[in-house]
Amino acid sequence: MAVGAPRWPGADEYGSRLETRSDEPRTQRGGLFALLAGAATTRPWRVLTIAGLLLVLAAPWAAGIFGHLAVGGFYAPEDPAARAEALLDSEFPGAPPNVAVLLTAAGGIDGPTPARLGRDLTTQLSGEAGVTAVVSYWGQAGRSELFRSRDGRSALILFRLTGTEDEVQKRLDQLYEKYAHRGPGVQVTFGGAPATMRDVTERGREDLERAELVTAPLVFAVLLYAFGGVTAALLPVLVGGSAVIASIALLRVLAEMTPISVFSLNLTTALGFALAVDYSLFILRRFWEEQRNGRTRADSLRVSLQTAGRTVLFSGVTVALSLTGALLFPLPYLRSYAFAGVAVVITSEVAALLLLPAAIMVLGDRIDARRQRWAGVEHPARHSGSMAGTLGRRDRRGRAGRRARREPGAVWAGIARMVMTRPLLFGGAAVAVMLILAAPLRDLTVALADDTVLPATSESHIVNDAMRDDFAICLPCQIPLVVPGVDARDPIAAAQLSGYAVAVSAVPGVARVDTAAGSFAGGHQVMPAPADGGSFIGVHGGTWLSLWPDHPDAVSAETREMIGRIRAVPSPFPVYAGGIAPHLLETRDKVVRSLPRAVGMVVLVTFVLLFLFTGSVVLPIKALVLNALNLAAVLGVLVLVFQEGHVGVLTEGLQISGTTELTSPVLMFCIAFGLSMDYEIFLLSRIREEYLRTGNNTRSVARGLGSTGPLITCAALALIVVMIGVATSGISIIRMVGVGLAVAVILDVTVVRAILVPAFMALAGDYNWWAPRPLRLLHERYGLHEGHAEGHPEETGERAESEFLPRPARWNYPVRTESGFRAFHGWDRYPSVEISEVYREPSSSRPEESSAKVSALFSEEESWALSGR
Repeated sequence: MAVGAPRWPGADEYGSRLETRSDEPRTQRGGLFALLAGAATTRPWRVLTIAGLLLVLAAPWAAGIFGHLAVGGFYAPEDPAARAEALLDSEFPGAPPNVAVLLTAAGGIDGPTPARLGRDLTTQLSGEAGVTAVVSYWGQAGRSELFRSRDGRSALILFRLTGTEDEVQKRLDQLYEKYAHRGPGVQVTFGGAPATMRDVTERGREDLERAELVTAPLVFAVLLYAFGGVTAALLPVLVGGSAVIASIALLRVLAEMTPISVFSLNLTTALGFALAVDYSLFILRRFWEEQRNGRTRADSLRVSLQTAGRTVLFSGVTVALSLTGALLFPLPYLRSYAFAGVAVVITSEVAALLLLPAAIMVLGDRIDARRQRWAGVEHPARHSGSMAGTLGRRDRRGRAGRRARREPGAVWAGIARMVMTRPLLFGGAAVAVMLILAAPLRDLTVALADDTVLPATSESHIVNDAMRDDFAICLPCQIPLVVPGVDARDPIAAAQLSGYAVAVSAVPGVARVDTAAGSFAGGHQVMPAPADGGSFIGVHGGTWLSLWPDHPDAVSAETREMIGRIRAVPSPFPVYAGGIAPHLLETRDKVVRSLPRAVGMVVLVTFVLLFLFTGSVVLPIKALVLNALNLAAVLGVLVLVFQEGHVGVLTEGLQISGTTELTSPVLMFCIAFGLSMDYEIFLLSRIREEYLRTGNNTRSVARGLGSTGPLITCAALALIVVMIGVATSGISIIRMVGVGLAVAVILDVTVVRAILVPAFMALAGDYNWWAPRPLRLLHERYGLHEGHAEGHPEETGERAESEFLPRPARWNYPVRTESGFRAFHGWDRYPSVEISEVYREPSSSRPEESSAKVSALFSEEESWALSGR
């Protein structure tokens, strides 16, 4: 470039943007992170006081959340099966019962005491508000055997609770208080869908309290071992606890506006606690690292927030966007997880980016850890630059070197180097292990959540199991066929209904069909019209048919085939089928149809974000492939454990039904994908930093893994401990997701990050950072990254030969080389430019002339640096 032809604003006559060397990393001087740093460093007490007052106000509000959570949401509200349930609630007072009362007497249900109690209970329930269609063993002449167990020790009372979901639960609570009885002679227990949801709510509250009591001390123990200081270990736990309180309060607000599932509370609050702890660890590590470099406490916080804080924010956005993939499914249950998950990510980031820095400023030197074993940073005093520290390092160089080789960071770097020496061998073995773990996935069989998600000792589970196994009538198996707008009292309509009932009763798998005109089985009418035939007549016309299958398993292949044949029966009027089996088929179809959109959105968003972070199109593809492999392995483990029951210690107290709850794989995809990208971002940020500095791919991967490996290990241990707390739940779908996320993190840290990532990056070489030129220019303008490494880029052959590195190396101060003086622009918004000679000093030039020209271009400090003194 010719002298006197500046190529960008601010360049001198030589075309170079000359800047004074500074030890400060080039970070954004304004914006969000500067405001956070300013608030934390100048007004920490005000920040903590305001946050404390808000938490005190939020705690009572959060404590009342259980009364505002939804207990359903597993069905799409616009499905035909949901339409059938809505019509039954609104049009038919004598609709199918949804509550069962089981009376059990050790000496037989026909004894005088059980008989008297049964008759009284039938009469009393008939007079309760919101209770309709009461039928029982003691009130059904000619049908009593349907309500009596085969061993003669139990009998049923069935009825329907009407009203909204909340009204049904309140009325059921009142009935529990009045009639639930466990005496020496007779036991009275409740079953049915409302009773199941009541037990789920109660069990969820107990599990949440137990998990909080278990996980917080265990996480503190992990951090205490890692940091060696009580204050340093306690601070992330307190930040996580604050995030949990804020998360539950925010969920309470969301529950007032949209249904939030009771199932989502345990998992999302645990996730919020784990993320808050993880984010605190990353910021603390950077803070200690900056202190090691000799910065003041305030400066260390500013740099930490503008570097690691930016990465934390970016990581949280990635996790939140992964969770929003659940919004594309039509199930309120899954959508509530998306809303709740985004809420807890927000509170976790606010706690880590605002409360943590303020607490660091207030605590002062007490926050310094004595032994940052897993943080990858030694105590700042060891690197203070003092004379004593220098002499100590010289005197103990041999011991220090041996100790450094034993540090976890050196171990992780050594693993990376070992893998990269034989990437095909190690990578192939790791892929083989993951595929073996994923193999059981081919046997996946899905089902909807019902009473089987509860422990086998749960009351509602016991009652529903008894109806399935010991009675001729199986309330959970009933399939109502709703025919709106058809009056069964009209002779023509009645004849059409009878013909339709005859055809349906002839379908293989159908045991009986009850209608207003009688009962039908095997294509024939077997019983005349019942005395209570009016219960099949709607308030505004219409009717319904009660279908009883001969197979109690709603998810079996036989039941699915039966539903298909019923739908194929010609009908002169529209028919809506309700019940568990139709719900399962329709919901599964909806999930399957929505899955490509959700996966596509999560993959696209993740690809774009990782590209903006790395400037590469290869690394995002690598991350997506490895995370998909990890997810397949995790799902295979879940099928092996929870569907097939091969690891009894993990399923103790649960019922192995031979199925996997339908929404669990979807949740695993959204949450595990986000968490994997969380660790991916922290790892790639350091690898990219080293690569830009050295241009050496192998060295960059080893240093990046060695730098972040101990920290990611510590964060992963904290997350695993939290998920183990979730996995102590007695609700199978919550335990399944807790175990699944713990396995996902273990595989991610040990197999993916330690083996597959180094193996892939060794094989790809410099092409890890490849992107088409238009995308490279886009990344230079809009890219997101934590910042550059401390110090200046190294003059290496790899840097000179790599076509994927900036030209020139982005040094932020002039540098003297063997051929003369070269000045390079800094880390700023200007594009990379060719190397511009400030002054080339030939061998025959006069030294005094060279010195005069250099002095004219640079300040005294810069000239001193350039002179090499």
